[in-house]
Amino acid sequence: PGKTCTHKHRTHTSGYARAVPAPSNDAANRRRHEKTPSHTRLIDPTAKMAEVPISNSPSPFPPKPAASLSPPAEGASMSAKAAGMIRPYMERALPAVVSLGNLVDVAEPYFCAALAYLQYVLALLQPYHPEEFMPAIAGFVLVFFGGNFFTLCAAVEAYRLVGFDDTKKALEHLASSYKVARAASAKDDTVDADGDGVADVKQIDNKQLVLRKAAVVAKAVDPELMGEALTAIYAGLMAVVATLRVKFAACVTIGVTVGGIAHNVASSHLEPVLHELTPLEYRKWVAPSVKYGCKFAGVAVAWLLQVTISALHSSARGSQLFARGVLTYAVRHGYLQASAVDEKGRFFNVVVFALGCVGFWSQFMSGFVLPFPLNILLLPARFAEWSLRALVFLLG
Repeated sequence: PGKTCTHKHRTHTSGYARAVPAPSNDAANRRRHEKTPSHTRLIDPTAKMAEVPISNSPSPFPPKPAASLSPPAEGASMSAKAAGMIRPYMERALPAVVSLGNLVDVAEPYFCAALAYLQYVLALLQPYHPEEFMPAIAGFVLVFFGGNFFTLCAAVEAYRLVGFDDTKKALEHLASSYKVARAASAKDDTVDADGDGVADVKQIDNKQLVLRKAAVVAKAVDPELMGEALTAIYAGLMAVVATLRVKFAACVTIGVTVGGIAHNVASSHLEPVLHELTPLEYRKWVAPSVKYGCKFAGVAVAWLLQVTISALHSSARGSQLFARGVLTYAVRHGYLQASAVDEKGRFFNVVVFALGCVGFWSQFMSGFVLPFPLNILLLPARFAEWSLRALVFLLG
């Protein structure tokens, strides 16, 4: 109270306001363009903008440290250390590589000769349509003797369903790569870099020759193509191993379960009798022997059931192959009409069913035993069967 407040255009004393003259138009325009809470001052685009002040206070977010990059020299030194650690092992393995190369050199002519002879035999059989009678022969063996090769049949079926097409392409790629590598090796055999009239490959020892040929093959062969081919073959083999392991595990599981049930009966009826018949110092072996004997018997029964199921499958599959080959041969020579080879037709399925039943009954009644001539002729197939069984047993 009693104090005076002064503005641009009016003056008043506390409690008392005194009117002042109205401002002029120019003053009103200037005041309208001034920055007030409800108006914004017009900015001249040609005017120089004031610098924005930068705070010197530390930021609440610490800066992210830059990624540390190892210099090329450090990476090169690490590579050199790794190479120095690996080099002694490579030098130790070099004699084995040389021996393997010598073995390949010795076996390659025989392999090429066997392949050429096989191609010659196939060319001789072309007029007789081997694509018809060879599946028919294989089907006949499966119909009447397939129960003896149930592991081999399971492996072939698994490979046919999973990796056959990819493996076929992979083998074709490997064959083309082999031809390219062989051509490059043959060309390298004629190189005479020093001009003394003697090929360079005849003036070096076996170690240098193996290294030289390995370098020639590495330059000629496409590594991506080789990798894809080997991956396809490996995938097919792993599918076969997985299928066989599943079958073996199912057989063992069923056998152990059946053996456990049998042991419940044998422990109460057979063990007391064996205790009485066994000398006192050996009675501790009675209970374990009965227990594991029952499990072994259960696994044997499960294995026999698996052989029976496989015989039924091989009879059905073999009868289809045999009927397709024989009926196609008969139709081509005019003995039957073309509708006889229709796999959805009644005649074809009746032949397959009848042949499969006869084949399975024949296998079952013979006890799944090969007769005398075939146990010698099918010796390679028997060897493959027992090898697969051993592989499954080791992997299981």
